[in-house]
Amino acid sequence: MQMGAGEPAGEECLAATGRGQLYTADDFDADAHVTPGEALGRLKDGNRVYVEALDHERDLSAERIRDLFENGQQPFAAIITCADSRVVPEHIFMAGLGELFVVRVAGNVVGPLEAASALYACEHLHTRLLLVLGHTHCGAIKAALEGESGPVAPLTERIAAAIGDERDPYEASVRNVEAAMSDLRAMPELAALERTSSLVICGAIYHTHCGVVDFL
Repeated sequence: MQMGAGEPAGEECLAATGRGQLYTADDFDADAHVTPGEALGRLKDGNRVYVEALDHERDLSAERIRDLFENGQQPFAAIITCADSRVVPEHIFMAGLGELFVVRVAGNVVGPLEAASALYACEHLHTRLLLVLGHTHCGAIKAALEGESGPVAPLTERIAAAIGDERDPYEASVRNVEAAMSDLRAMPELAALERTSSLVICGAIYHTHCGVVDFL
């Protein structure tokens, strides 16, 4: 492919992106210094803007990308949510690059990997709000309600245990979120952060038909 005028050559591009350099996360990540209340307020305000479609102006510039590389990420909230393509926290809460630490898994379930990822955000990046975000019309919830097993059993069995005898899809989603919150609080390190008011763990449901988020 022919390079355009002013486009860096291969070696220059490699240097510009930092590929080949040796560094650790400690070299780049920094504290967000945002209280849980402020973080929750920013999420609520962002969702209001999203629903009202007031704007979608967030900094996705090369300068912002470079700044995040050089100075590290400072996410004001960590979010565990579903892998559903309609559920995109960065859009739902009108957040930009480096503002949200997002963990996505079908059914927004919390297992060892999801909990460890959340702990990284809360303990290493000092993110003080941890949100479990479920949603309506969730395929994983539907599969659990219908008793699907086989290859999807690691998801459906965990969700089925969480929702119990609940048959209403919305209430099942709420129960599933609450179970995920309990699983997070069962992690001693996260529980300790919450006990000392260094962390708030909360839940919410995103309505896929209208974009509104119900904070539980």
